[in-house]
Amino acid sequence: MKTRTRPSVGRMLNEAKLSLAPRGGSDALRQTLIMLACYAAYDISRALCQGREAIALANGVYLMNLEKAMGIWWEPWIQGRVSAIDPLITVMVWTYMNLHLPLMIGTLVWLYTQRRPAWGICRNCFVMMNFIAVVVFALLPTAPPRMIFTSGVADINFIHGARAHIFENGLIANPFAAMPSLHFAYALFIALTLLMYARSRWASVAGFAYASLVLVAIVATGNHFVLDAVAGGLVVVAAWAFAAGVQPSRATQASPVAVRDRDG
Repeated sequence: MKTRTRPSVGRMLNEAKLSLAPRGGSDALRQTLIMLACYAAYDISRALCQGREAIALANGVYLMNLEKAMGIWWEPWIQGRVSAIDPLITVMVWTYMNLHLPLMIGTLVWLYTQRRPAWGICRNCFVMMNFIAVVVFALLPTAPPRMIFTSGVADINFIHGARAHIFENGLIANPFAAMPSLHFAYALFIALTLLMYARSRWASVAGFAYASLVLVAIVATGNHFVLDAVAGGLVVVAAWAFAAGVQPSRATQASPVAVRDRDG
């Protein structure tokens, strides 16, 4: 008579549908440290902008005048229309405050635990996104529209009493990191990963709806120019191209050949 053996705890964790460490705890720790290093680099960009406030304001004015010359100076119009509807502008402020980091972290955790084969290229894309952005932040500090007195754009987060509660505006904040917009870059990254790796079509629709919501929110609250969002999108494209380029290709398996075929 065969006796049934109880599976070990390790086997149960490995066979579980949801595993927080599909390749072991050391790999999970290593990937977490990589993600934390990306965010630490943002703090470095803040330090490099100290004492360059005048340059950042001048760059912000230049972007404003460039958009006017291009006929896309839409920021005051968008803010005026959205802020005229109090519940709508409240949603925009809440979106800017609360969704940015939690959804990005959630997407990375989902990719790592549920879409492990795609983790490598997505991680490399995320790292390169942050690297490009930090370099631009350091070389081209840019003030957002809300800081430019002649822009006609108000600081909606401050008006709603939310400025002091935004995590990105704490000790590790870079107030002159308007160009490119990482808010929009992260949102677009989420939308693209859901499009490519989510099994539900509605998840893809939700991803692009969220990216659209973020686009309106960053402009309506006065935190970014339209060109900042365009630059954020270009950063995602460039980072994804890099990640795809360094992704190791799978070696094709040699097909078996019969002896008579080999000898002719």
